[in-house]
Amino acid sequence: QRAVYEEEAAAIDKIQKGILAVSQQEAPFDVFICYKESDYNGRRTMDSVLAMDLYKELTAESYRVFFSRITLEDKLGQEYEPYIFAALNSAKVMLVVGTDYERYNAVWVKNEWSRFLKLIAAGQKKTLIPCYKNLDAYDMPKEFQHLQGQDMGKMGAIQDLLRGIETAFQINMKDTL
Repeated sequence: QRAVYEEEAAAIDKIQKGILAVSQQEAPFDVFICYKESDYNGRRTMDSVLAMDLYKELTAESYRVFFSRITLEDKLGQEYEPYIFAALNSAKVMLVVGTDYERYNAVWVKNEWSRFLKLIAAGQKKTLIPCYKNLDAYDMPKEFQHLQGQDMGKMGAIQDLLRGIETAFQINMKDTL
């Protein structure tokens, strides 16, 4: 039993060291886009398309954005978790994109946004913005009920979202001074 515990401890230590090494090497992100990439048939989701549009807009505004479809594309064959961990910890804003309740609660999507909410609960100056389309705001996860979301189906939604992100950065900067 002791040998098993020692093996598991060594494996955990190796993972932690890998996460730390990546975290120290990666430049910090401003925004983390959380979304479901593909559906049960392996097809790209509407969430992914909407997230790509947001990525393009945000990078055009000079934000450094973690968007797994692009950020992780050159990490083929590598462990993704250290990069996701580093991005979650450095990003000041998370956009959680959803067009369906079930996609908000997909395993990896929920894993990312729930970890981000835990960082906020622990006192980190971060902002989570639910971005939804073709969905009633009341049909989002209960954890988002206290948050102001952005209806991406409304005219001017991207401009409103960009303004909201800018405001979140200004508030976070004031709080750190």
